[in-house]
Amino acid sequence: MIPPSIPETAAASERVGGSDGTALRLYRLHGPTIEGPALLFGHANGFAAGSYLPWLQRIAQHMPVFAYDSRGHGGSARPPEPLARSTHVDVLADDLARVVTAVRQHIGQTTPLHFAAHSYSGLAAIRLGAVHDQMPFASASLFEPPISPTPDLPEHAVSAELSFGLIGGAERRRREWDSPEAFYDRLDGNKHYAAWDRTMMAAHTRATLRSNADGQGYELACDPAVEAAGYRMTLNSSTFRFADRFRCPTMFVASDPPEAGGPPSWAARMQWLVSKRVPNAKLVHLSGTSHMMLFERPDECLQHLLAHVANANSLA
Repeated sequence: MIPPSIPETAAASERVGGSDGTALRLYRLHGPTIEGPALLFGHANGFAAGSYLPWLQRIAQHMPVFAYDSRGHGGSARPPEPLARSTHVDVLADDLARVVTAVRQHIGQTTPLHFAAHSYSGLAAIRLGAVHDQMPFASASLFEPPISPTPDLPEHAVSAELSFGLIGGAERRRREWDSPEAFYDRLDGNKHYAAWDRTMMAAHTRATLRSNADGQGYELACDPAVEAAGYRMTLNSSTFRFADRFRCPTMFVASDPPEAGGPPSWAARMQWLVSKRVPNAKLVHLSGTSHMMLFERPDECLQHLLAHVANANSLA
């Protein structure tokens, strides 16, 4: 049994069948608010729902909160081979639709359901609405979804080039660790994580490791091959072509594009383009942050999220 990325002391969890039978893990956070408009959260590639636990618990003070582990991440099962097929963006979009159906079993069919996501789960939401014509959300708060522009735009070459850097980094990822504390210490000593909130970092290092089969150590819950496949998936630029069909109150949150020699993220460069394609979308720029803005400035990200949800509720 794959352990959950959020402990039962913080959330109830259940299994949801993915589009090809891959078992997904859905969480309902414990919180004081059990009725009213709810939020569903999706995590970034290589992360897990539990990576964001301190932040999600703060949201749960205001509304019911659900989160899920994407296939191959956290407490969800590894997708089958070939990964190019089982991690395709249409598969991730269908997984999200199935998670929404499960959430509806808890909140009913008429309660507004808002969506928030960091990175690639936001791409799945836009795919679901724009390409699959399913719009189950009262609003969307998307923290840098990696939506690659179509080849006719010069920015496409940037996203393609930097994606290969991310793929290579994932394939070289160290999988085995002595403990979550050892993983934390490694991140704590890395300059690229210097701006991270340490409470969030501790949650992330706990949520993304699980005990080895022999019980003698820990391994990444997300196989580096699955993470690499996730980055390859973002090379599919067809979602951008149909982004003008994504129709719900949407907020895109962008960081600063990375400097030369920094992490090879390209998503920040694309938020201006995609926000212009999504009808009536709002763009927020968090100056001084990176693609990991939710871990660097969780307070500010929370304020923007709550304001966007409240505004969408007022318009409903």
